[in-house]
Amino acid sequence: MLSSPNIAFIKYWGNRNNELRLPMADSLSMTLDHPNAEITIQEADTLEIHSYTMGKERKIEGEHLERFRTHIELTRRYLAGIGAPKALPSGLHITIASNIPPSIGLASSAAVFSGIAKTIRQMIDKRVELDDAQTSIIARLGSGSAARSVIGGYVALAAGEDNAINASRAWQIAPANHWQLYDIIVVPSQTEKSVGSTEGHALAHTSPHFAARIEAIRTRRQRECVDAILEKDFEKLQRVSEEDALDMHHVMETSNPPLKYLSQETHRIVGEVKALREKEHLPVLFTMDAGPTVHLICTDEAVQEVRSFAKAQKGCTVFEAKVG
Repeated sequence: MLSSPNIAFIKYWGNRNNELRLPMADSLSMTLDHPNAEITIQEADTLEIHSYTMGKERKIEGEHLERFRTHIELTRRYLAGIGAPKALPSGLHITIASNIPPSIGLASSAAVFSGIAKTIRQMIDKRVELDDAQTSIIARLGSGSAARSVIGGYVALAAGEDNAINASRAWQIAPANHWQLYDIIVVPSQTEKSVGSTEGHALAHTSPHFAARIEAIRTRRQRECVDAILEKDFEKLQRVSEEDALDMHHVMETSNPPLKYLSQETHRIVGEVKALREKEHLPVLFTMDAGPTVHLICTDEAVQEVRSFAKAQKGCTVFEAKVG
């Protein structure tokens, strides 16, 4: 089963329940068509994980293995709650073949855990039929943002209100063919970040700016972003998504301890994009997840110039994707 990352316009950062990855606020993203991860799952005696990234074997052990183990245990708990306690075999052999560099702000975990959720859905469909919302719940139990990658197009993740395992689920606000947007992805460095997103979510509450960011999303930003997508209003989308991205990184940088995911190269690229946008009047926006990678979202009108700009960045790796 193939799955791909998503790029968030309204970011998911900070949980009200870390075990179940229940977010503090809604989020909103665009599912990408590229790059992707391919997941296969077979019945086995125990839980076995074999992972390959860019063709090279990647050992899954220690806390990383425990993350997969916890995900499967929580998935069993969820399935039991909907009347399918024995839907999954007692042992699973999961193979991951990913073309996504990990831990650089390219949502590799979202692709992997959404792929696992979709493969589980296919695997157990004769025992219990899952819909997209239920599949997104299973994905969320492994990676919060993975819930959005289960569904194509433009997708919201509703935070929900209580601590039930099914409290937060994703839903599509518009299909991929609603609005053709591109994501030209500029990767300044493929060095993996030292503090992963899971650990970062747990630190979000320590920032003095965290509560204000959550309030802004709840009262204004999420609605504005939904409206911008439904209305195909790029200027509005640019304003609210850039505001939220910079605000999230401000929360990260003021947490205890501080998390500085953006590099000097990130800031340079963002500055040059702003100058290019102003000079050429291009519909292009920048956003960054938990890493130095810069996502340049643009329309058909701007894609050629943005692509040329990205390819001219020395020492950077460039991926090109679109809504998918």
